[in-house]
Amino acid sequence: MANPIERWNPVSKGLHWLFVILLLSVWGAVELHEFYDREDPMRGWLVRLHFSLGITVLLLLAVRLYWRARHKRPQPEGSRWQQALSKLTHGALYLILLAMPASGITMRQLFGRDTEFFGLFALPRLLTENPDLGKQVAFLHKEVLWPALLVLVGLHIAAALWHHFVQKDKTLTRMLPQR
Repeated sequence: MANPIERWNPVSKGLHWLFVILLLSVWGAVELHEFYDREDPMRGWLVRLHFSLGITVLLLLAVRLYWRARHKRPQPEGSRWQQALSKLTHGALYLILLAMPASGITMRQLFGRDTEFFGLFALPRLLTENPDLGKQVAFLHKEVLWPALLVLVGLHIAAALWHHFVQKDKTLTRMLPQR
């Protein structure tokens, strides 16, 4: 039997923390744009940054899932119910990380708007304009998926802290950069 993996590999750790930075940046860009008038170019720049970072999340999610499928990972710590909840939470996080940018792109296309990627190119339009359906997708994006993402991220952080301070196991430390 092979030795169990003790820590996440450096690429997995890097992708994990890159997602933390990206998600904070996506959120920051969309929140900050509200401080600017509609005519202010900074508002438009922040909105385009939000879209570009969202597309980046989608692209990196594919890389992360590929890497995760191809490389061994440490066994989860905790009881069976904690391990089951961990798998469920991670699965839901991946699903929402896919659904958020996909619904954002869909919403833009249904409203007849282009979605640019850092000003380099616009995503091809695959959907015909349908503002009524766009409003429904916007509701899903903003009022369902976003709060669900916040709950799951909060649960993920709470579980890591629980394992570290209460269970006193290696769940948190094996995802931190090595010293």
